[in-house]
Amino acid sequence: MRGIRVLAAAAVITLAAACGATAPSSAPVASPGSGEPGAGAATTGGTRPLRIGFTASLTGAQQVASAKQVQGIQLWAADVRAAGGIRLADGTILMPDLVSYDDESKADRVQALYTRLVAEDDVDVLLSPYSSGLVKAAAVISEQAGRIMITAGGADDATMEQGYTGIYQVYTPASRYLAGAIDLALAADPSIRRIAIVNEKDAFSTSVATAAKPYAASRGLTVVVDEGYDSGTTDFSALVDKIAAAAPDAVIGGGHFQDGQTFARQLAEKQVPARFVALLVAPPEPTFAEIGDAAVGVVGPSQWEPSVDYSPATAAGLGIPYYGPTGQAFTAGYTAAFGAAPSYHAAGGYAAGLTLQLAIETAGTLDSATLRAALDPMDVETFFGRLHFSAEAASHGKQLGHQMVYIQWQRQADGSLATAVVWPPDVRTAGLAPRPGAAAGGGDAPLAGALLPSLVDGLLLGLVYALAAIGLTLIFGIMRVVNLAHGAAMTMGMFIVLGVTAGLGLNPYLGVAIAAAVGLVAGVIVYALAVHRVLGGADVMPLLSTFAVNLVVVGLATAAFTTSPRAVDVDLGAMRVAGITLLGTHVVAVAVSLAAAGLLWAFLYRTRTGKSVRAVATDRAAAELMGIDARRMLALSFGIGIALAMTAGALLATMFSFTVLAGDAYQTKSFVIVVLGGLGSPLGALLGGLGLGLLEGAAGAMMPVSWVPVLEYLLFIAVLVIRPAGLMGNRR
Repeated sequence: MRGIRVLAAAAVITLAAACGATAPSSAPVASPGSGEPGAGAATTGGTRPLRIGFTASLTGAQQVASAKQVQGIQLWAADVRAAGGIRLADGTILMPDLVSYDDESKADRVQALYTRLVAEDDVDVLLSPYSSGLVKAAAVISEQAGRIMITAGGADDATMEQGYTGIYQVYTPASRYLAGAIDLALAADPSIRRIAIVNEKDAFSTSVATAAKPYAASRGLTVVVDEGYDSGTTDFSALVDKIAAAAPDAVIGGGHFQDGQTFARQLAEKQVPARFVALLVAPPEPTFAEIGDAAVGVVGPSQWEPSVDYSPATAAGLGIPYYGPTGQAFTAGYTAAFGAAPSYHAAGGYAAGLTLQLAIETAGTLDSATLRAALDPMDVETFFGRLHFSAEAASHGKQLGHQMVYIQWQRQADGSLATAVVWPPDVRTAGLAPRPGAAAGGGDAPLAGALLPSLVDGLLLGLVYALAAIGLTLIFGIMRVVNLAHGAAMTMGMFIVLGVTAGLGLNPYLGVAIAAAVGLVAGVIVYALAVHRVLGGADVMPLLSTFAVNLVVVGLATAAFTTSPRAVDVDLGAMRVAGITLLGTHVVAVAVSLAAAGLLWAFLYRTRTGKSVRAVATDRAAAELMGIDARRMLALSFGIGIALAMTAGALLATMFSFTVLAGDAYQTKSFVIVVLGGLGSPLGALLGGLGLGLLEGAAGAMMPVSWVPVLEYLLFIAVLVIRPAGLMGNRR
């Protein structure tokens, strides 16, 4: 029962961390000017700051895209200052002064900080954070305060259909994101008839998928798979098996970068022969190419691409004015300032600034009502494309003029990967290339056809989960410590493999071996510094100590690597056995896991040192009387536990995309496995891993994959209530 109490305490600490252990940041991210809140509000003539408020995601899920959007805003502000500012009707010159705070990718932070921007910083106008969910949170505060807000990075239709009067959208709305992809697919191959639509279950992706379904039907397509998945999903095996069983001609959907990259990789690994694949957000990013051949043929909608040439000539063809720099000038300026080519996120940030600038120049004042009168009829071409807003009450400020462009990853003559704009026809730079391995779609396939492949995938993955759980349960079984640094250790293993492959160009499985060795040494050091001193005290002390280690590791990793999604390009091919596709990376991961488990058993039961470890676990005092150095055995045991966790993390990195926060989800799975198998039982952890894998496989094939985590937690609770000792645990 002591183990159960310790585990419950561990759960409380973990939940506390998840609910926001990060201290709020109040320091502005960037403030090139120095004006006090409201400074110069009544000034006539002269120069004064134009205080522009917004939040940026320096951490969290939106960090990468948000950073690029902020760079676009900063470049616009620098260009305006270099050009002498913005002149008002009374002769006052406005110099952009950016006031921004870190929202940590959290909606509650956004609302608190936008309230601060308005009430304390007294900003003149607002720009939005990045992502539809955060824009939605900011819009409420902006509208209540009567401030104008230009949104970049927010495409959700629902926010723009609330009757707001001061919110103006730069991006093409989500409802039109994949309509062009469907048009492209049918233009390239009119025989396409069956389509699978899958999406992340967040506001933006759900809006896109919801709009795509009726549009697909209107174009004569039959939706054969329609399913959402939870944010943070890293394994799409069950969903991919469903898609393969349904035999669609086209697959569209996705969500954001990490899930999109992993989903595309698994579609290719499973050799799903769909002729057309289009995914949200991920494909336009240069790092999408990290998945190698799996990226080839994948299409993605983009708000803007450097190769698209919107110009005064295209504006003249539309009968509207052109405003701002050309695309070439923007790209050159951005590259010079930030050392990389701009993405659409950066272009959107700059375009939001241009929109605000044109509105102020037209209005000649910062009065919100006058700015609205300038924005409502605006219809202009920029390097970003056409910008024109709805003036109807029900959809006021919604973007009407801007169109998506669609890129495709294609293999070049020299073997490199590059993107080409393939739609719409008037701006494309290349035709749509066939997807490798594509074939004509099959007929109807029963959903039961996905069950057996999903079960096999679940078993294979369960054995890798089991290796991680063995490391957790070994430490508990020997020293009665629940290691809350377990997930951080798995993350370290992932980044070691990444460093070995991307940094040194070596075989990723050499990285797995290095991760195991580093884990052993690191575990011994952590035991000596953070664990040994608190053993024998209150149960909660080792929890707090290992939790502190977890925070240190994650903090250092975030500072070094950011929270950007990463992927290791490993292609070991696949084999077909009885109609089931077995991925080479999964087979090798299972082989390494079984080998590691076998070596652990041999060490514990066939070596003198291993028998000493078992003796200390059984009765520490008696072992010390027999001359065994208990402290040395405990340190070695902790080191082995960390080594197993890092090995499992390294193997998972060869299979899925990951971030510095990926270890948290796998740590939770390890807790479920340990409770299922029995606290302190390595054999129980092995059986528990197999059981959890089977559950994931079966549930994912027979119901929406978003229910899988719910079933895992229900299993966790049921075992605690019905059999607290687990399958192989001691009932004492």
